[in-house]
Amino acid sequence: MSIKVTEQGVREIIAGVVERVCTDDLQASEDFYDFGFDSLDHAQILMRIEEVFGVLIAEDDLDDCRSIEAIIEYAARPVGQAC
Repeated sequence: MSIKVTEQGVREIIAGVVERVCTDDLQASEDFYDFGFDSLDHAQILMRIEEVFGVLIAEDDLDDCRSIEAIIEYAARPVGQAC
C-alpha cells in the first residue's frame, strides 16, 4: 500500500538526503541536476521515496523523476501506466 506523495514529504526526503541544500530554494518544477544534485543524490532521493511512500519507480522511469513535481505526478499515475 502506498502513501500519498506530497510536495512537503518530498522536500523533507530531499533535505534528509542532500543536507547541503536548502529545499526552500528549490522550485517544484526545477530539475534536480540544474539545482546542483548529482546522480548519487538523485538515486538516494528516489530510493527514499520508494521506502517512505511505497512507490515503486521502474528503472526505465528514473529519468522522468527529476523534479519534485515529476515525482508527485509519477506517484499519482495508475500502476502500469506508461510515461
